Amino acid sequence: MPAGTRGASRLVSVAPSRFWSRNGHDWRSVLGRARAVLLRREGLTAFGVAAAYFLLYSTLAVLRHRTYHSFGFDLGLFDQVFWNTTQGRPLESTMSQALPVPHSLLGDHFSPAFWLLVPFYYAYPHPETLLVIQTAALALGAWPVYLLAQLKLPAGYRLAWVAAYFLFLPLAFISTYDFHEVALAVAPLGFALYFLERGRIGWFLLSLASTFLIKEEMPLVGTGFGAYVLLSKRDWKLGLGVLAGSLLAFAAIIQAAIPYFGGGRPYPYIAGRYGQVGGSPLGILRTLVSDPARIARVLLQPKKVYFVTGLFGPVLGLSALAGWASVVLLPTLGYLLLSSYEPQYSFTSQYSAPLIPLVLGTSILALARLRELARKRAMAAVMVSSFFFSWAYGDLPFSRKFNPGQFQPETRYAAFLPALARIPPGARVSAENGFPSHLSERRYIYDYGYEGVQDAGWVVLDYEGSGYDLPAFQAQVAAVEAAGYDQVAAGYGLSLLRKR
Repeated sequence: MPAGTRGASRLVSVAPSRFWSRNGHDWRSVLGRARAVLLRREGLTAFGVAAAYFLLYSTLAVLRHRTYHSFGFDLGLFDQVFWNTTQGRPLESTMSQALPVPHSLLGDHFSPAFWLLVPFYYAYPHPETLLVIQTAALALGAWPVYLLAQLKLPAGYRLAWVAAYFLFLPLAFISTYDFHEVALAVAPLGFALYFLERGRIGWFLLSLASTFLIKEEMPLVGTGFGAYVLLSKRDWKLGLGVLAGSLLAFAAIIQAAIPYFGGGRPYPYIAGRYGQVGGSPLGILRTLVSDPARIARVLLQPKKVYFVTGLFGPVLGLSALAGWASVVLLPTLGYLLLSSYEPQYSFTSQYSAPLIPLVLGTSILALARLRELARKRAMAAVMVSSFFFSWAYGDLPFSRKFNPGQFQPETRYAAFLPALARIPPGARVSAENGFPSHLSERRYIYDYGYEGVQDAGWVVLDYEGSGYDLPAFQAQVAAVEAAGYDQVAAGYGLSLLRKR
């Protein structure tokens, strides 16, 4: 090789190494300054992440509804309840419990906290209001997670836990799956744990008690807090008070409040969903003592193992290392896993909402117990695991199972939807699949799949409700026609019928 070529070759090979050697310190300095700025503005960054999530998922939730992918159960149900309330019929429904006569929602689920939402709904009385409120409530749930990480961990961990919160599997599913009252409990449960750890007992009790007004099973979640205070804080007065108060509240709601608003009807869900393990709170306790093998068989069903893996896998099971704090999880896990109702042990439904702040909160407490080197490694592993589970099983835009089609209109609706304008505002309607949530602002709306035709003047059918089976759908239309209705509009797998 000529001397000149050898010199040029040496120059080319040496130049990059000299460049990186000369600038390596500069790059480290830049990264160090960037990290320092980020640490100083952690709160603002966390707020920005929460705001971005709110904007994205409130938009997606509204799009899902407006493209006819929402359902009567439960968006149509709750929209009717709020609309009736604005019309002077407090929390009235013709859909809850598939009971087609006007009745109080409080006879089905105990949610007096809804009164706090009525002014917002009154300002814009449509389902979109409920969807936006729900997404805002879920985005707010990141705040107590951030505060708990700030309280228990050194600087640098808070944003990681905010990220873990928004990556947590159930969150995105709950955000887009209609509207459900239990989603409103995520933030106050997170605040309850934070205030308890901070020693702000009054705020702890207020946060926890507020969840009792959201849904009837929340007092069961409260028993976990009482047990934690007893076993870890050694505060017998507070622990026994929270435990006893939670049990009394649950009994009062189930045995007195719901039957009162339900006109004497008993609370239906315990006997129906827990029959295999006793069918009542006392029956479950007897089964636990007399036949623990049956309890074990129920708990270890494959779908329930999958559910638990999806909940604790993202945080590497750190909750188990949280000491006595882990008992906070047990009542919620218990009533979900002992149920025979499959949505209760699915992270794609709303029922797992109370576990979101509890799993993440106890994981933070567990991380705080580790030495710094182990803590850094565990945090890095949690982030990797959270991203993996969210990609593999979640419902974020980068998830492999994310379905953009649920936010896009189906072409078969285009020519059919104008026909719905023929339905008078006060008419009684029975509708199927995605239509009840678009026709629910009336006193009488029935979900055809659960309640049938009833006394509806108009019926809207969609063959998606019969599994896209056209022959079955045509038979369904014929049955409604035989009941005294005429078809006045039709599309591919769609039918609008009016009573003769």
